[in-house]
Amino acid sequence: MPPNKTGTRDLPATGSRRSAARERILETADRLFYSEGIHSVGVNRLVEESAVTRVTFYRHFLSKDDLIAGYLEDRARRARHRITQVIEDGHGDAGAVLRELGRVFTSETFAGEYRGCPFINASAEFAAPGHPARVLATAQRAWIADTIERLLRDMGHRAPARTARQLLMLQTGAIFGVAIDDTPGLDTAFLDAWDRLIGS
Repeated sequence: MPPNKTGTRDLPATGSRRSAARERILETADRLFYSEGIHSVGVNRLVEESAVTRVTFYRHFLSKDDLIAGYLEDRARRARHRITQVIEDGHGDAGAVLRELGRVFTSETFAGEYRGCPFINASAEFAAPGHPARVLATAQRAWIADTIERLLRDMGHRAPARTARQLLMLQTGAIFGVAIDDTPGLDTAFLDAWDRLIGS
């Protein structure tokens, strides 16, 4: 089943969906897809490292594309949970929430083990606009942009839509920059630019 417009599929939370085998497959896919790339990891290896049979694999995922969608859906849920938690902890102070989100993004992007945004990485591997990887990546990016814009509106920012796009582009630039530039202080520069945009 393809993702819907929100970037998730309308699947029931069945026992199969919560099974230990399914979770092992997803955990293996998450580790290998993120560290080595999606195209470089085949079904045989996923089956072997998940300690399941091919029959079990295909019982939970109809194809590798189905697993890719499941992997990115899990990533999206975790990211949205982190952002939602920051919003709830802000107790209605939209400005404080936005500043804290900048620090959350910094701690993730500039961590030593960071290997880039999983959604950008997946999109780079699949050119077809209708591929689940691109559909889910687009939906996740839109969700983050909409969330930031809503927070900017709540704090009375004079240009919430434009600034939300700028903040998202700043984050995207940091993701690519940290991969090729090890200049000290990049995290501080990112936060300075982030806070300036929020205050502009």
